[in-house]
Amino acid sequence: MVLGRRAYLKSLNDEQLIRVYKEKQWVACIDELYKRYGHLVYGVQLKYTKQTMDAEDLTMECFAKLPSLILKHDIDFFKGWLYTVARNLALAFLRKNKTNQITQLDEQLTSLPDEESGIDIEGQLNLLEWAIPQLKPHQKTCIVLFYIEQLSYEQIMTQTGYSFNEVKSYVQNGKRKLKLLMEQKQSYEGK
Repeated sequence: MVLGRRAYLKSLNDEQLIRVYKEKQWVACIDELYKRYGHLVYGVQLKYTKQTMDAEDLTMECFAKLPSLILKHDIDFFKGWLYTVARNLALAFLRKNKTNQITQLDEQLTSLPDEESGIDIEGQLNLLEWAIPQLKPHQKTCIVLFYIEQLSYEQIMTQTGYSFNEVKSYVQNGKRKLKLLMEQKQSYEGK
């Protein structure tokens, strides 16, 4: 019976497979989805985490969460939906990983130079210290709490009373403004 069930599930398209899982909740449905898309989910995780072990763990976590997620959601195009689930899982992992946050700040804000560029890291940090007070108060608060004090969005929401979307917006816009301010100051001083 098990072999017949597996052959039957293999013959179904993604949407039919999802329908069968919602009706009968056969674990074999999830196994079939893993066979079809496990490598794609792994690729998404590897793209974001850059670590094979983290990517493997997150791939397993994604497929472990899949049964409850499938039951909760109406899915029209499974492959696209699964990509979104995998990406969100990777981003949540990166937010929790404080080391990655600091690395991302270095790369995205300051683009810290190497020794050959002739610009010292201390100069970049001084530039960052100059730029942070130039931000709007809400942006400054969220940037300092998120990157320097390494608080999560939820902790910032609790401390400031801002909504999730406000914290997210203030961090993203503040980061963009910091980069712009630092580039302008560098180009001005370079003249």
